[in-house]
Amino acid sequence: MPLFFNMGSPQISQEEKEAILVVYVKPSLNFSSFRLLLDEQEVLPEIRRNTYYVIKTKPGRVKLETKGATLRNLTENKSYSLTLEAGKTYYLEAIREYQVLMSTLHLVRRPQQTGELAIEKMNAEYIDLTKSN
Repeated sequence: MPLFFNMGSPQISQEEKEAILVVYVKPSLNFSSFRLLLDEQEVLPEIRRNTYYVIKTKPGRVKLETKGATLRNLTENKSYSLTLEAGKTYYLEAIREYQVLMSTLHLVRRPQQTGELAIEKMNAEYIDLTKSN
């Protein structure tokens, strides 16, 4: 189970032995319920709109998956592979694609400046996967 933590400032700091993923969803009128898995471990049971998630994790190659949380037969699962370097922050925008009777949640990597601007007025949640349970 991931460990949630709260930081007083939206500034994202890190140690050199960890990598940070910032997954964010811009405000929208409609957003189906999706969840995020990292290396087959559920990290986010529900990805909410107008929210960004700061996920501290160990560096290395990771597998990210987006899956429908409800109406799973009407959502397409997507998998992504990403190599994370220690001391780096990666911004991923979660974008929903609508199709006939189907929706998909894509993770699109954004430059740091773009990501920082996008999350300025969003709600924040922090998850630390580097701590042992």
